[in-house]
Amino acid sequence: MEMSEKQCIYCAKKIIGRTDKKFCNCYCRSGFHNIQNGTANNNIRRINLLLQKNRRILAHIYAVFPRKKTVPINTLYLQGFNLAHFTHQQKHIKFGTYTCCYDYGYKIIGKYEVEVIQL
Repeated sequence: MEMSEKQCIYCAKKIIGRTDKKFCNCYCRSGFHNIQNGTANNNIRRINLLLQKNRRILAHIYAVFPRKKTVPINTLYLQGFNLAHFTHQQKHIKFGTYTCCYDYGYKIIGKYEVEVIQL
C-alpha cells in the first residue's frame, strides 16, 4: 500500500494514509456530504412538508365530515391548505378528476365548495 501526505478536502488537515483518501476522519466526511447534499435535500424536504400538511388537513376534514358530500373551500384555506401542492391527480369516468395528497383527494365543486375523499 502506497502512503502519501495530502490535505483533507473538508478541514485541510494533513492526511497520512492511502493515496486515494480524501478525509481525515468520519466527521469531516459526513460534514462534507451534508454540505453537498443540503441544498438539494432542503428543497425536497420543504415540498414534502407542504404535501404532508395538505394531507393532514384533508384527513382532518374527512374525519370531521365523513358523511357530508361537500364542505366550504374556506374550511381548507383557514387551516393553511395550499392548492398548488399535490402528489397526483386521479380521473374517474363517473366522478371527474380528484387532486390528491397521498391517500386523500379533493375535487372543487363550483366556486366555494370541495368534496374530500379517501382513496
